Amino acid sequence: MPTTAKLCSRCGTALDSNSRFCPSCGASTDQTASTAPEHASHPARWLALGLTVVWIGVLFYLSRGIVMAAHLWLAYFVAGLGAILVISGLVRYSRRHLTRGGDKAVAPRGHVEQPQKIKFSGQLGITHAALTGKKILLEFDPSMPYQTVVRDFTLECTSNKEAVVILTPAGSVVEQATRDDENAEVVELTHDLMLSSVLDKHQERPLNVVFDSLTDLALSADSRTAYKFALNALRQLSDPKVTAVFLLNPSAHDPKDVSSLRGLFSNQVAYAKEGTSSIKWT
Repeated sequence: MPTTAKLCSRCGTALDSNSRFCPSCGASTDQTASTAPEHASHPARWLALGLTVVWIGVLFYLSRGIVMAAHLWLAYFVAGLGAILVISGLVRYSRRHLTRGGDKAVAPRGHVEQPQKIKFSGQLGITHAALTGKKILLEFDPSMPYQTVVRDFTLECTSNKEAVVILTPAGSVVEQATRDDENAEVVELTHDLMLSSVLDKHQERPLNVVFDSLTDLALSADSRTAYKFALNALRQLSDPKVTAVFLLNPSAHDPKDVSSLRGLFSNQVAYAKEGTSSIKWT
């Protein structure tokens, strides 16, 4: 049976068969695509085989009417075989080059690709301007690549010349997904990090802040601490020119604690298998 190698569809990193996320870019393995079977026939092989057969036939035909030393026939045969291999190599190179140039998936007919700079707000059915000043609770399904939502939000803000600060633990999937954006600052989230110091450092407005996540805080301390932090953070982020997104994994908490946290936010967004959607928006 031919074996099938599994690669990340986003960055091409080789994946372990049990991996749920790509160790390099954090993409979900549900989005990955298997490579072609290792023993699958390549068009260039068939071309080489066909040309070889034709060349042998031509030599056999000519040998019946032309008297020539055996070593000359051998020289012609080797030269022709070399030309066939060169042609086969060029075909293979051309095909691989074209494949790499066409890696982007073709959108379905009638589908208009949404510009990256409005991808986050566009999924919510609002304009980017409508995001300014909002304090958003982003509830995510941990089995989904939720870091892509943060990346979409970050890219949208930076493309609009707005400052972005991402507070996330070192090595997290959010950090991996956003660290290449030179216009966004990624700050390592630690227990002693003061939000006020971050705001004092970034006086420019509009300012966008991502906190990853209330769930980590609640699990490392307790739900009451997470609630107090969120309440205090919302007070410090009350500036109408500051937009903030707080991540929360509702499945990791008691329903009562989730309800308490939701009560602090007038804007709630969910990311699940159906995509990004607005639960509550004012």
